[in-house]
Amino acid sequence: MRMICRGYWCLVSAAAIAASGAALAMVRPAFGAEILALRGGLPNLCRLMDEAREAAQPVRIVYLGGAVTMGRGASREGLCYRALLTSHIRRLFPKTPLVEYNHAIAGTGSYLAAFRTSTDVVQHYLPLALVVVEFAVDDAGQPESRVVAALEGVVRQIRAAHPHVEILLLYAFTQNQLDDFRNGQVPQSIRCHERVAAHYNLPSVNMAQFVASEILSGRLKAEEFSADGVHPTDRGHALYLEAVKPLFAQAKPQPGSPRTKYPLPTPLSAQPMDKARLVSYEQAALDPDWQVGQESPLEDKLYQSAVGKFRHVLVCERPGPTLTLRFRGDTVGCFLAVGPDSGNLEFSVDAGPWKTAVCFDQQAQLGHRPQAVLLAENLDPRATHELKLRVASAVPAGSKGRTARIGYFLVNGTVVAEDPFQAKTPLERIDRIYASMAPLKYDPPADRWKHLPRTMQRLREGGALRIVMLGDSIVNDTASSQYELLLERMYPKCKIVKIRSVRGSTGCWWYKEDNRVRQWVLDHNPDLLMIGGISQRDDVESIREVIRQVRTARPEVEILVMTGAFGSRDPRTDNEWTYEVDPKGSGYRSRLLRMAAEEKVEFLDMTGPWGRYIRESDKARGWFMRDPVHANERGFQILGRILEKYFAPKKDS
Repeated sequence: MRMICRGYWCLVSAAAIAASGAALAMVRPAFGAEILALRGGLPNLCRLMDEAREAAQPVRIVYLGGAVTMGRGASREGLCYRALLTSHIRRLFPKTPLVEYNHAIAGTGSYLAAFRTSTDVVQHYLPLALVVVEFAVDDAGQPESRVVAALEGVVRQIRAAHPHVEILLLYAFTQNQLDDFRNGQVPQSIRCHERVAAHYNLPSVNMAQFVASEILSGRLKAEEFSADGVHPTDRGHALYLEAVKPLFAQAKPQPGSPRTKYPLPTPLSAQPMDKARLVSYEQAALDPDWQVGQESPLEDKLYQSAVGKFRHVLVCERPGPTLTLRFRGDTVGCFLAVGPDSGNLEFSVDAGPWKTAVCFDQQAQLGHRPQAVLLAENLDPRATHELKLRVASAVPAGSKGRTARIGYFLVNGTVVAEDPFQAKTPLERIDRIYASMAPLKYDPPADRWKHLPRTMQRLREGGALRIVMLGDSIVNDTASSQYELLLERMYPKCKIVKIRSVRGSTGCWWYKEDNRVRQWVLDHNPDLLMIGGISQRDDVESIREVIRQVRTARPEVEILVMTGAFGSRDPRTDNEWTYEVDPKGSGYRSRLLRMAAEEKVEFLDMTGPWGRYIRESDKARGWFMRDPVHANERGFQILGRILEKYFAPKKDS
């Protein structure tokens, strides 16, 4: 059997495994457990990367973990193991655009991760190639049944939604594990993770064993690895990368071989957390004094990775007012922000006695941080349960107050709630959503529609109006506003046919190439083409090129170009944001305005009215967003109402 040796590493090649019939390849150091459990390896990684490269589509890698994956201990972001590993993968696949998503939260284990998996891993518009999971350190001391059920929940949710994706388990080191490794034993939390890894045939790298072997052999001093016994130094993070590298040396598949669709075996746990979800607090019935849509306080440098985890929070400072959540499942808890002014909570499940949930601790005095609080578990998963929650009256010792800031509920199951839009038409639905919001302040330009004579004639006089919306996910969100229903209400003779022609993270720099304008625009026979989004890369000339390609083939098509809205930029803190567009400026909006005039196409600035709405709102920016980039249904209405006002009949018409 041929061996590949890297220093003191020895690892069985994939070909040798197949030839020998071995099901498992491991590396065993001088002390304790194996370092690398290859198992199924990463056969799909290369295939997924190649498919993304051929499609010119970015692919994502997601990291779920604790403080080590956050990068604690590293002198700067680029020197933590996560950043080093992402860079290593980029070197292995240099032609594939790779986007890293860091969903690590310090001090949290696989239990909270099970609830976060749906939003942080499963739901996303970019293809998923690899999920790296690192929770063994933070799972130390937890009951084995809870760890296995939670980690299974993470794996099963990912596998159910993405059966081809690769999942890698990593185990980090703490100095209190050293005696276990010295005695040839595996730390309890790593054993729990290995049970799950073996059951689902997932590769794992015992980075803890790698580091322990270095220390116990005398090649490394403990303080060289970590100053506090937990968080690695720059050298420690680099050692973690060296531990993981050999696994990726095995990632190449046989040429022409298909992707593997991974099976989902019977779970190990009686109640795996595969239905665990973060549930919006908006699903609860609230007494007065609970304030929705408030700003999250998670801005402290110590916990900066959690910024954005709570896009908005539910706040109450007064004891007495309750909230009620009805659900069907076996577990319920809450995910909240605790800090120097936090209090405790009181709760009752199924009309049982009120109990205290301790939320404030001495660490909270250091700054706000996210914290998961388990309220009840091992409930009957088939029954409907009722949780009641309120602020505890006593101010905890050391706290400056008793404020509760709830980001989400934790439910392993489903919420039981009335649908407020039941029996409503789509137009009634969006009107009801908008009625709950502050109205949009926007006075569109008086000289609008100069380049849309046929569009406006069709709206006024009737017939079908085919609108093709070209761009990225933000353009898709704009279409999701159902603005066409608003236009049809204003212009009842016209029937609007809306065609979404969108691709995530894509602008005209891509649509202009390889005759794509034919497939993405012309084949849909538009009367009006709307181009927009936040993925144009400020490339006005590529937008001009798409316009010219369309006009060459179909000169009768009218065109409207739109500036961006939403995205990662915050108009409340963006020093470059302005309401007005400077016609002589050098920024993207200014250049797009001038190009539109030169090409005789319509120009609509979405950035200004959207930004002003966010700036003037008494709600958090995240109240209008479903993730750090994209709008939710309230955000859709901001976009849709801008279009409604833009196309609304002029007062003198």
